[in-house]
Order: sequence, then C-alpha cells, then structure tokens
Amino acid sequence: MSVDRALIISALVIFVMMATTITGCWSRREIDTIGFLMAIGVDEAQEKGKIQLTVHVAKPFAIGGGAEAKGTTEEKPFWVVSSTGHTVFEAMRNLVSQSPRRPFLAHSRFILIGEELARRGIGDVIDWFQRDGEMRRRAWIVVAKGAKASDLLQVEFELEPMPSEGGMGIVMATRTELSTTITDCTLHCFLQQLEGEGADPVATRAEIILRPQEFDIRGELRREKVGASARITGAAVFKDDKLVGWLNKPETRGFNWIMGQVRSGIIVIKKPGEEDRFIGLEILRARGRFRPEFKDGRVSVTVGIEAEANVGDVQGFIDPLRFPEIWDSMERRMATVIKNEVMAAVAKAQELGSDIFGFGAELNRRDPEKWAEIKDRWDDEFPRVGVHVEVKAKLRRSGLVIRSTRIKR
Repeated sequence: MSVDRALIISALVIFVMMATTITGCWSRREIDTIGFLMAIGVDEAQEKGKIQLTVHVAKPFAIGGGAEAKGTTEEKPFWVVSSTGHTVFEAMRNLVSQSPRRPFLAHSRFILIGEELARRGIGDVIDWFQRDGEMRRRAWIVVAKGAKASDLLQVEFELEPMPSEGGMGIVMATRTELSTTITDCTLHCFLQQLEGEGADPVATRAEIILRPQEFDIRGELRREKVGASARITGAAVFKDDKLVGWLNKPETRGFNWIMGQVRSGIIVIKKPGEEDRFIGLEILRARGRFRPEFKDGRVSVTVGIEAEANVGDVQGFIDPLRFPEIWDSMERRMATVIKNEVMAAVAKAQELGSDIFGFGAELNRRDPEKWAEIKDRWDDEFPRVGVHVEVKAKLRRSGLVIRSTRIKR
C-alpha cells in the first residue's frame, strides 16, 4: 500500500469517527423562544408554606420601537409576572403556564427579597440560585425595606426604560459617588459570608418612593406616569441567613470606611468660627484597615483610616492664607465626622449582634489558636469588642480659588 493511499484511508477513518461523535446543537434554544429575566423577586406567598416568585421579563420588540417594529416606543419594554410554588424551583417552572417564552436567567441583574421573608430566613430560598446553571453569581442581593419584592419590581425610573438598568445605575452611582451602599453585594459575596466563620452577610437596602397614584402596572401596555420609584438607602444586616436590622446611609459609609471601600462622597462639617454655617468636602481617596488582637481574655480592634478631600463649597467667607489655623481646624472636623460614622456602624452592628465587618474572620487568620478558643462563644464576645479608631484626614485643594469671594455689604 502506497503512502498516499494510507494517508487517505487514515483521514477517512478519522473523519468517520469525528462525524459519529459530533452531536450538533441538540440542546439549542432559538432566541425568539426565550424570555430574558432581568430581575427576580422572592416573597412569602399568601398560601402558607409557599413561595411567590415575581420576575421582570424583557420585551425586546418594545425596546427598539420604530415603524417596522412589532411594538411601539410607548409600550412598556418589560413584563411583570408572578407565580407560586412550594420551592423557588417549582415557582420558576410554574412561570411557563403564563409565559409563551421559556424563562432565561443569565441576564438577571438583581435578586430581590421582601423584608418579611428576609426576617424569616433566606437559606432555603438562596439554595436554588447557587445550584442553577443559568444564574450568575454577580447578581446583586437587595432587600426591600418595609415592602415585598413584588412591590419593588413594579417601580420605574424616568431616565431608563428598563427598571433593572435604572436600578443598576443607582447602585453604581451610590457606590462610586456617595459610598453609601455596600461595594460588593453580589450573590457570590453573600454566599461566602454566609458560609465563612467569623463574618455575617450584608445586602443592599432599597425603599419604594410612592407617587400620588396607583402603581400596580401589571396588565398595562402604556405608561404615561411613573407610579413608584426606588432609592438605595443603606444596607441590610443579617445574622446567619436572617435579616436582623438595617444600616442607614451614614452607618453604611462607616462600614465602608472600616472595610476600605470608600471611593468618594461628600462630608459636611461646621464652619470654624460660625457653627451655624457649613463646609462641603469632597472625598478624593481613602484607605481603611483593621487589626483585631486578643489581650487579657478580651478582643480589641484597632481601625486605621486615611482620607483625602477637597473643599467643595463654603458658606460665608474664609481665607486660609491669612488664617492657616482654619485649614487645620477643617481637617480635624473632617476626621471627627469620619470617626463618628465608623463608631455609629460599629455600635449598630454590636447592637444587632452581627459581625458584618469580619472581625472574627480576621482574628482567625491572624491567630487561629486564639480563635479556636473563642469561636463557639463569638456571638457573646462580639458585642463587647472594644474598637479604637485612628483617622488621618488631609485636605488637598480648595478648588479654583483659595479664599472665598468677599461680598460687599
């Protein structure tokens, strides 16, 4: 047998073997048969023992609009629909009895939890989200304060047609411009905190802003007014998988100071010499760290924070060149505000008995032997932990001017 003939036969054998092993797109799903879920809400159902699932389904034909489009620009680009089941999995599967398109989870931005369900515990609920192959762990965990997740899913935003995009825009803005929301509040991070030793989970807290009209939008194709909107107002504090309380916006920024997650924001201080007037400072950059220690049978934590800011606006007149002590006074007042926010966050966490900072986890990393001695009684030890805060505040610039404009009287 010639070499060329042997090569041809070998190639044919390989081709046949490959053809028999290639199965093709046997599990394919056409895009026009899929319903893209943009947000998912979970509540306790009215029927005892059941879960209510509420979802945002995108309507692609209503987003583009135009003369040749199936929908119009005046039509809502999303559909809100609910279903129930004994488990989240059953409730999700039951959606197909109402939706002509199969739900697809990979684009979900949010997992919303109603307050009532969150206080009961979300361990059983969140299990399905980590098991399902379509659900991505970068989805944000949000708890609706004083409301159900189904209500939160009916809010809208004037500047975004898709509520999920509007909600994500607000989350990103409050994270980068105000530092009053948790920096990493994804499903992945929540699960890590839930399972790790010496740390409790936190989530984003959202509230509904009602407009003076009915805001149930189910069944409507057109919207002429926004019935309800939403805002991010801090953080939800968990003990294990149960919601135990809230952090307001200053307390949430105090948490972020400790965790080194403050990116920007405004600090308002009283003006030196005129306590009824204020100065606005813009945070430029910040660093935060903490060090737990075990001494004399007690745990203490030292928190170190370094922050830099610019002078943003001043009520009244100041001239730092003539009175340099004003600059030093503003830095001291800035440091005091930061320290107060940190201590407020610590006080609230200790009051709720939830180690959201991970003091215990850091002690375990630094001194595993000491942690082994106290981890079984950490719930009792954490509220008694002494926290010492050291703040270094620095004002860098005063904008385009050094002194204020002197107004003639």
